[in-house]
Amino acid sequence: MNFSDLLVLTEEYTNALWSPDRMGVHFGCDCGCGGNNYTAEEWDAEVAAADVAIIRAKKISAALGLFYDGVE
Repeated sequence: MNFSDLLVLTEEYTNALWSPDRMGVHFGCDCGCGGNNYTAEEWDAEVAAADVAIIRAKKISAALGLFYDGVE
C-alpha cells in the first residue's frame, strides 16, 4: 500500500461516516430527514460505498496490528 492509497482510504472512510444510513436518514421517508431526496440507485450506491470503505478500514487496521474502533 502506498501513502496515496492510505489517503484515499481515509477519505472514503470519512465519507462513509456521512452516508445517509449512518446519519439516521431513512430511505423514502418524507419526515424531513432527507430520505425522499434519494433514488433507489443513489441510496444503494451510497450505502455500498460506505460498507466497502469500512471493510477496507478494518482490513488495513488488522494488517497494521491496530484495534479497529471505528463505525460498523
